Amino acid sequence: MSILDTDTTRVRPSPEAAEEAVERAQTHGVALVDLQFSDIAGGIKGLTIPVTLLRHTLEHGYRFDGSALAGGMRLVELDLYLVPDPATLTILPNREGQPRRAQVFCWVLRRDGQPFPGDPRATLDRVLGQAANSGFDYQVGVELEFYLLGGNPADLTLLPAHDAAGYFDVGEEVLAGTRDEILATLHDMGINVGGAHHETGPGQQELDLLHAGGIRVADQIITTRQVIRTVAQRRGLRATFMAKPFADAPGSGMHVFQRLAGLDGGDDVLRDPATLDLSTTARHLIAGQLAHASGLCAVLCTTVNSYKRLAAGHRAPRHATWARVSQGSLIRVPAAAPGVETDVELRSPDAMVNPYLAIAAILSAALDGIRQGDEPPGPLDENLVTYDEDELRRIGAPQLPTSLGEALDAFARDDVMRAALGNYIFEQLLTVKRAEWIEYRRHVSPWEHLRYGDV
Repeated sequence: MSILDTDTTRVRPSPEAAEEAVERAQTHGVALVDLQFSDIAGGIKGLTIPVTLLRHTLEHGYRFDGSALAGGMRLVELDLYLVPDPATLTILPNREGQPRRAQVFCWVLRRDGQPFPGDPRATLDRVLGQAANSGFDYQVGVELEFYLLGGNPADLTLLPAHDAAGYFDVGEEVLAGTRDEILATLHDMGINVGGAHHETGPGQQELDLLHAGGIRVADQIITTRQVIRTVAQRRGLRATFMAKPFADAPGSGMHVFQRLAGLDGGDDVLRDPATLDLSTTARHLIAGQLAHASGLCAVLCTTVNSYKRLAAGHRAPRHATWARVSQGSLIRVPAAAPGVETDVELRSPDAMVNPYLAIAAILSAALDGIRQGDEPPGPLDENLVTYDEDELRRIGAPQLPTSLGEALDAFARDDVMRAALGNYIFEQLLTVKRAEWIEYRRHVSPWEHLRYGDV
């Protein structure tokens, strides 16, 4: 008996979808299929099967050791099953002398056919279902920033040292060529990619993913990070998604652009059709995300390094504020032309996130604000005035956590975050990240030796 024979599973592929996936793989001469899933910490995991097993795996799942989902903390053997989502089958570019590969994202099920509570993809699916039950279609686009460095991990100098390119400049050929290959590869794979350009830091790049449904865009973030790393490595470079890889260069974020439409007619529910200003729903959404801003940080800014980006400023938020004209606010509402859907931009995340958990947490905070009917404070627009640290403190703008430790404490107190991620992931995330924070606090850095070694 297959785990997919139960009446309780929601992820059983239809025979037609399964057959179409198998036929696509055969048509493209695929030899190997990578079954992919995400661990709690955001790393991509996977195992490879020969294409001859694809049909059987779609019908029956593939058993594996589920301790791989614990974010690196292997405690016990845990038998779980990977069930491919045939709609995500992607044929990878052909490489000379190598077998043709495809990849497919998977659901993680227990032996009884129920979703495993530690599966980040299923967690996002559950929260998207809550939004749908409230009548909302939630769409997300992202701006993903990263640095291209030399291929030697021991060499942390910016590459190239003489690259004087700035915001939207073309940049050195080695960087522009790599960026172009990344963009072309993603397009050939069917990724919903937008534009790409040089960012403000030397060797820093930005790549945009166009709006899509929550799970689709989360899958695409995972794939995009893989492609960026692979193309960079093939060209003798190395990509880093660290939030603040250099003290004297701009940090890298992953700005999330949120849209909310009505399921009944697809109308933009974030804009008031009478005034063309933000709707009541949009204000409630903003209020919810501001209210949970500190609790969100542990999911959106997941590393010790993340808080060095937030502390440095340079368009990274340090306070839970919103605005229309400001690049230092946590939430920004960009101007939208008539006929273009309203975006609510969240600026704190960086590209080290687990995208499934990040989108689930962001959406849950929005839904909580909508349910509560909360109103946000007034926007802190900076078209005529700039708010420095002292002014923000004077007007009582809430400060975001300044360290991973503070973020974890706020996360632990946030019941909406617990409900969003579920008890299993919530507790696992706290355990893994608290261990990381303790390890960092024990580390003695070169800065400390330079500062105190001869005192």
